[in-house]
Amino acid sequence: MTTSRLTELSRRERRRAMLDTALRSTLSVAVIVGLYYVVPLGGGAADALSLTGAAIGAAIFVAVMTWQVRRILSADVPELRAIESLAVVLPLFLVVCAWTYVTLSHLDAASFSEVLSRSSGLYFTVITFGTVGFGDISPRADLARLLVSVQVLVDLGFLAVVVRIFLGAARKSRSDEPGEDS
Repeated sequence: MTTSRLTELSRRERRRAMLDTALRSTLSVAVIVGLYYVVPLGGGAADALSLTGAAIGAAIFVAVMTWQVRRILSADVPELRAIESLAVVLPLFLVVCAWTYVTLSHLDAASFSEVLSRSSGLYFTVITFGTVGFGDISPRADLARLLVSVQVLVDLGFLAVVVRIFLGAARKSRSDEPGEDS
């Protein structure tokens, strides 16, 4: 199948493609969150482990982003692949942040207003991402405040940048097709 717009598909093909995308997206989110709950936190010095985990998580995130852009560029329906890619990178980003906070919290109980469980770490990350900040959990140690500040700064541009990259890749994929106007 050549690259096509979603609107160019028949009604039946469009429904099938959208259902496949929804199922793959749901499965991706479930796998990412499931891994978050089973990957061991590790041990060692709080600062070194938290920063190393954050750096490894950031490297994984960049690698997944690169892979997703390549998948969009070669997709049969790039718009749907872009949506699916967002369903992979957003939870991955949130889980990397949550894992870092939970690790830091377990290694230094004074880092946050309470020791974070995996669920409370994910909750704190999502609330921070949404810039709501309920105030029930807050960073107290300098490293925790620094990491949360970095997350907030990244959050500010995350959706705009990621969506722009994925949609740009989808547009490029369509414009590279023979017979398409650029």
